[in-house]
Amino acid sequence: MFRWISMIGFAAVFAGMILHHLIFPCGYKPRFTVDSLIRKKVHLLTLLFPEQKRRLPGKIRKLIFLLGLLSFCVLLLTGFGPVLFGHRLEGYWLMIHATFAPVFIGCATMVVLLGAAEYTFNRKDADAIQHRFCRRKDGCWLADSGIGAKAGFWLLAALSLPVTLTMVLSMLPLFGTEGQEWLFHLHRWCALFFVLTAIVELYMLIRMDVLKDMKPQH
Repeated sequence: MFRWISMIGFAAVFAGMILHHLIFPCGYKPRFTVDSLIRKKVHLLTLLFPEQKRRLPGKIRKLIFLLGLLSFCVLLLTGFGPVLFGHRLEGYWLMIHATFAPVFIGCATMVVLLGAAEYTFNRKDADAIQHRFCRRKDGCWLADSGIGAKAGFWLLAALSLPVTLTMVLSMLPLFGTEGQEWLFHLHRWCALFFVLTAIVELYMLIRMDVLKDMKPQH
């Protein structure tokens, strides 16, 4: 059951992001020309590098975020790759997964601590929510205003706790064999919700960076 729910969850999230991008496009126009597609790929690649105008703490946080993103991709591949193909997480896959897990936990902790002030809700967010039904020419107020990214940030911070605790406790013989098995299955479900939320969060962060770095064309 977990395999099929994971497949449906990933399919629904990616389909939702594609549909959202088609309804609320951002970036270069026309969107489907070869030149536009190449420029988009180059632009997305430049988002990986720390901005020159950032101060040293901002650059350090960006580097920590990129290391955490790399660890996240490895954990996603090793954790869900075997499951989606009907196999168990074992052997070298498990070794790689266990190696990158503490790296990701450390990076996620630092990102939360260093980014908590930036992602705190403020009066501007309250006004945007209050006037969410006002007419707008284009754009998605939830994704492009930063409210969605802030909500996703705190949701991921909350989800990281059960993901981490269930992983650690499942390795310790504190609750017996049945308890370890139950914690392992709970870890998989928590990880699934975390991953799906993280993918949506990354999508919103990319949209915000694209809209910030270039003037939208109408």
